[in-house]
Amino acid sequence: MNMQVKNKKLARVKTGVKGLDNFIEGGFPNGANIVVTGNPGTGKSIFGMAFINEGCKNSEKCLYIIVEQSPNEIVEQAMQFNWDFRQWENNGNLKFVGLDFRELSEMKTYNEIRQIIEDSQYDRMVIDSLTSFALSPAPISSIDGAISVQQRAVLNEIIRTNVVSIYDIAKKHGVTTVSISQKVEGMPGDTVDNVSEFIGDGLVLMNFTEMGKSLNRTIQVKKMRKTKINGVSHSFDFTNEGIVVKS
Repeated sequence: MNMQVKNKKLARVKTGVKGLDNFIEGGFPNGANIVVTGNPGTGKSIFGMAFINEGCKNSEKCLYIIVEQSPNEIVEQAMQFNWDFRQWENNGNLKFVGLDFRELSEMKTYNEIRQIIEDSQYDRMVIDSLTSFALSPAPISSIDGAISVQQRAVLNEIIRTNVVSIYDIAKKHGVTTVSISQKVEGMPGDTVDNVSEFIGDGLVLMNFTEMGKSLNRTIQVKKMRKTKINGVSHSFDFTNEGIVVKS
């Protein structure tokens, strides 16, 4: 019995990032939540698009939750890599949910997201960005727009609980999730929020350094549950196929 469990192969979900699967045993663990973090401009959102495109082209059902951009902006950016998100949307493989940043602290927003996940059997989900949820402003319903430190602390805990509940539902339904987070140069930690480390089954760090007149872009898998990783940074390029990790 123990041998059967030990030899049972863990289901993997291909990332859509060419070359990355070679370093994580073939892909993300099915149903995992992977936090992709890095400074602005490192390619985090493109990573999320690649993940969604991989699912759509394999006839998987995908959910794309966007805060910082509009669905149209995502569609236009994806077309730079010949990823036709509008086609996938029309075919029913892809659903966009655009959220207003000012409504992220409202309970109804989380109820709507939970209901969307419950109503349809999605295979993949991208949340861009998790940082927007974690650092959302005071509720629109607040009268004077000012809240005390104590109220802010309570609000932060409510938001964290609501965010975690979304991931709990996603896991319950076997949805593999990529959550985009932010890292700020000069600040400690890999993310600026206090939610990512708690809910992430994996952590992927994207970075770039200036080398003369060029940039050396790197990607590092710092954490991945149920997966053997080496934690080494690998260089990557942006091509017409998206992100390509160098071997």
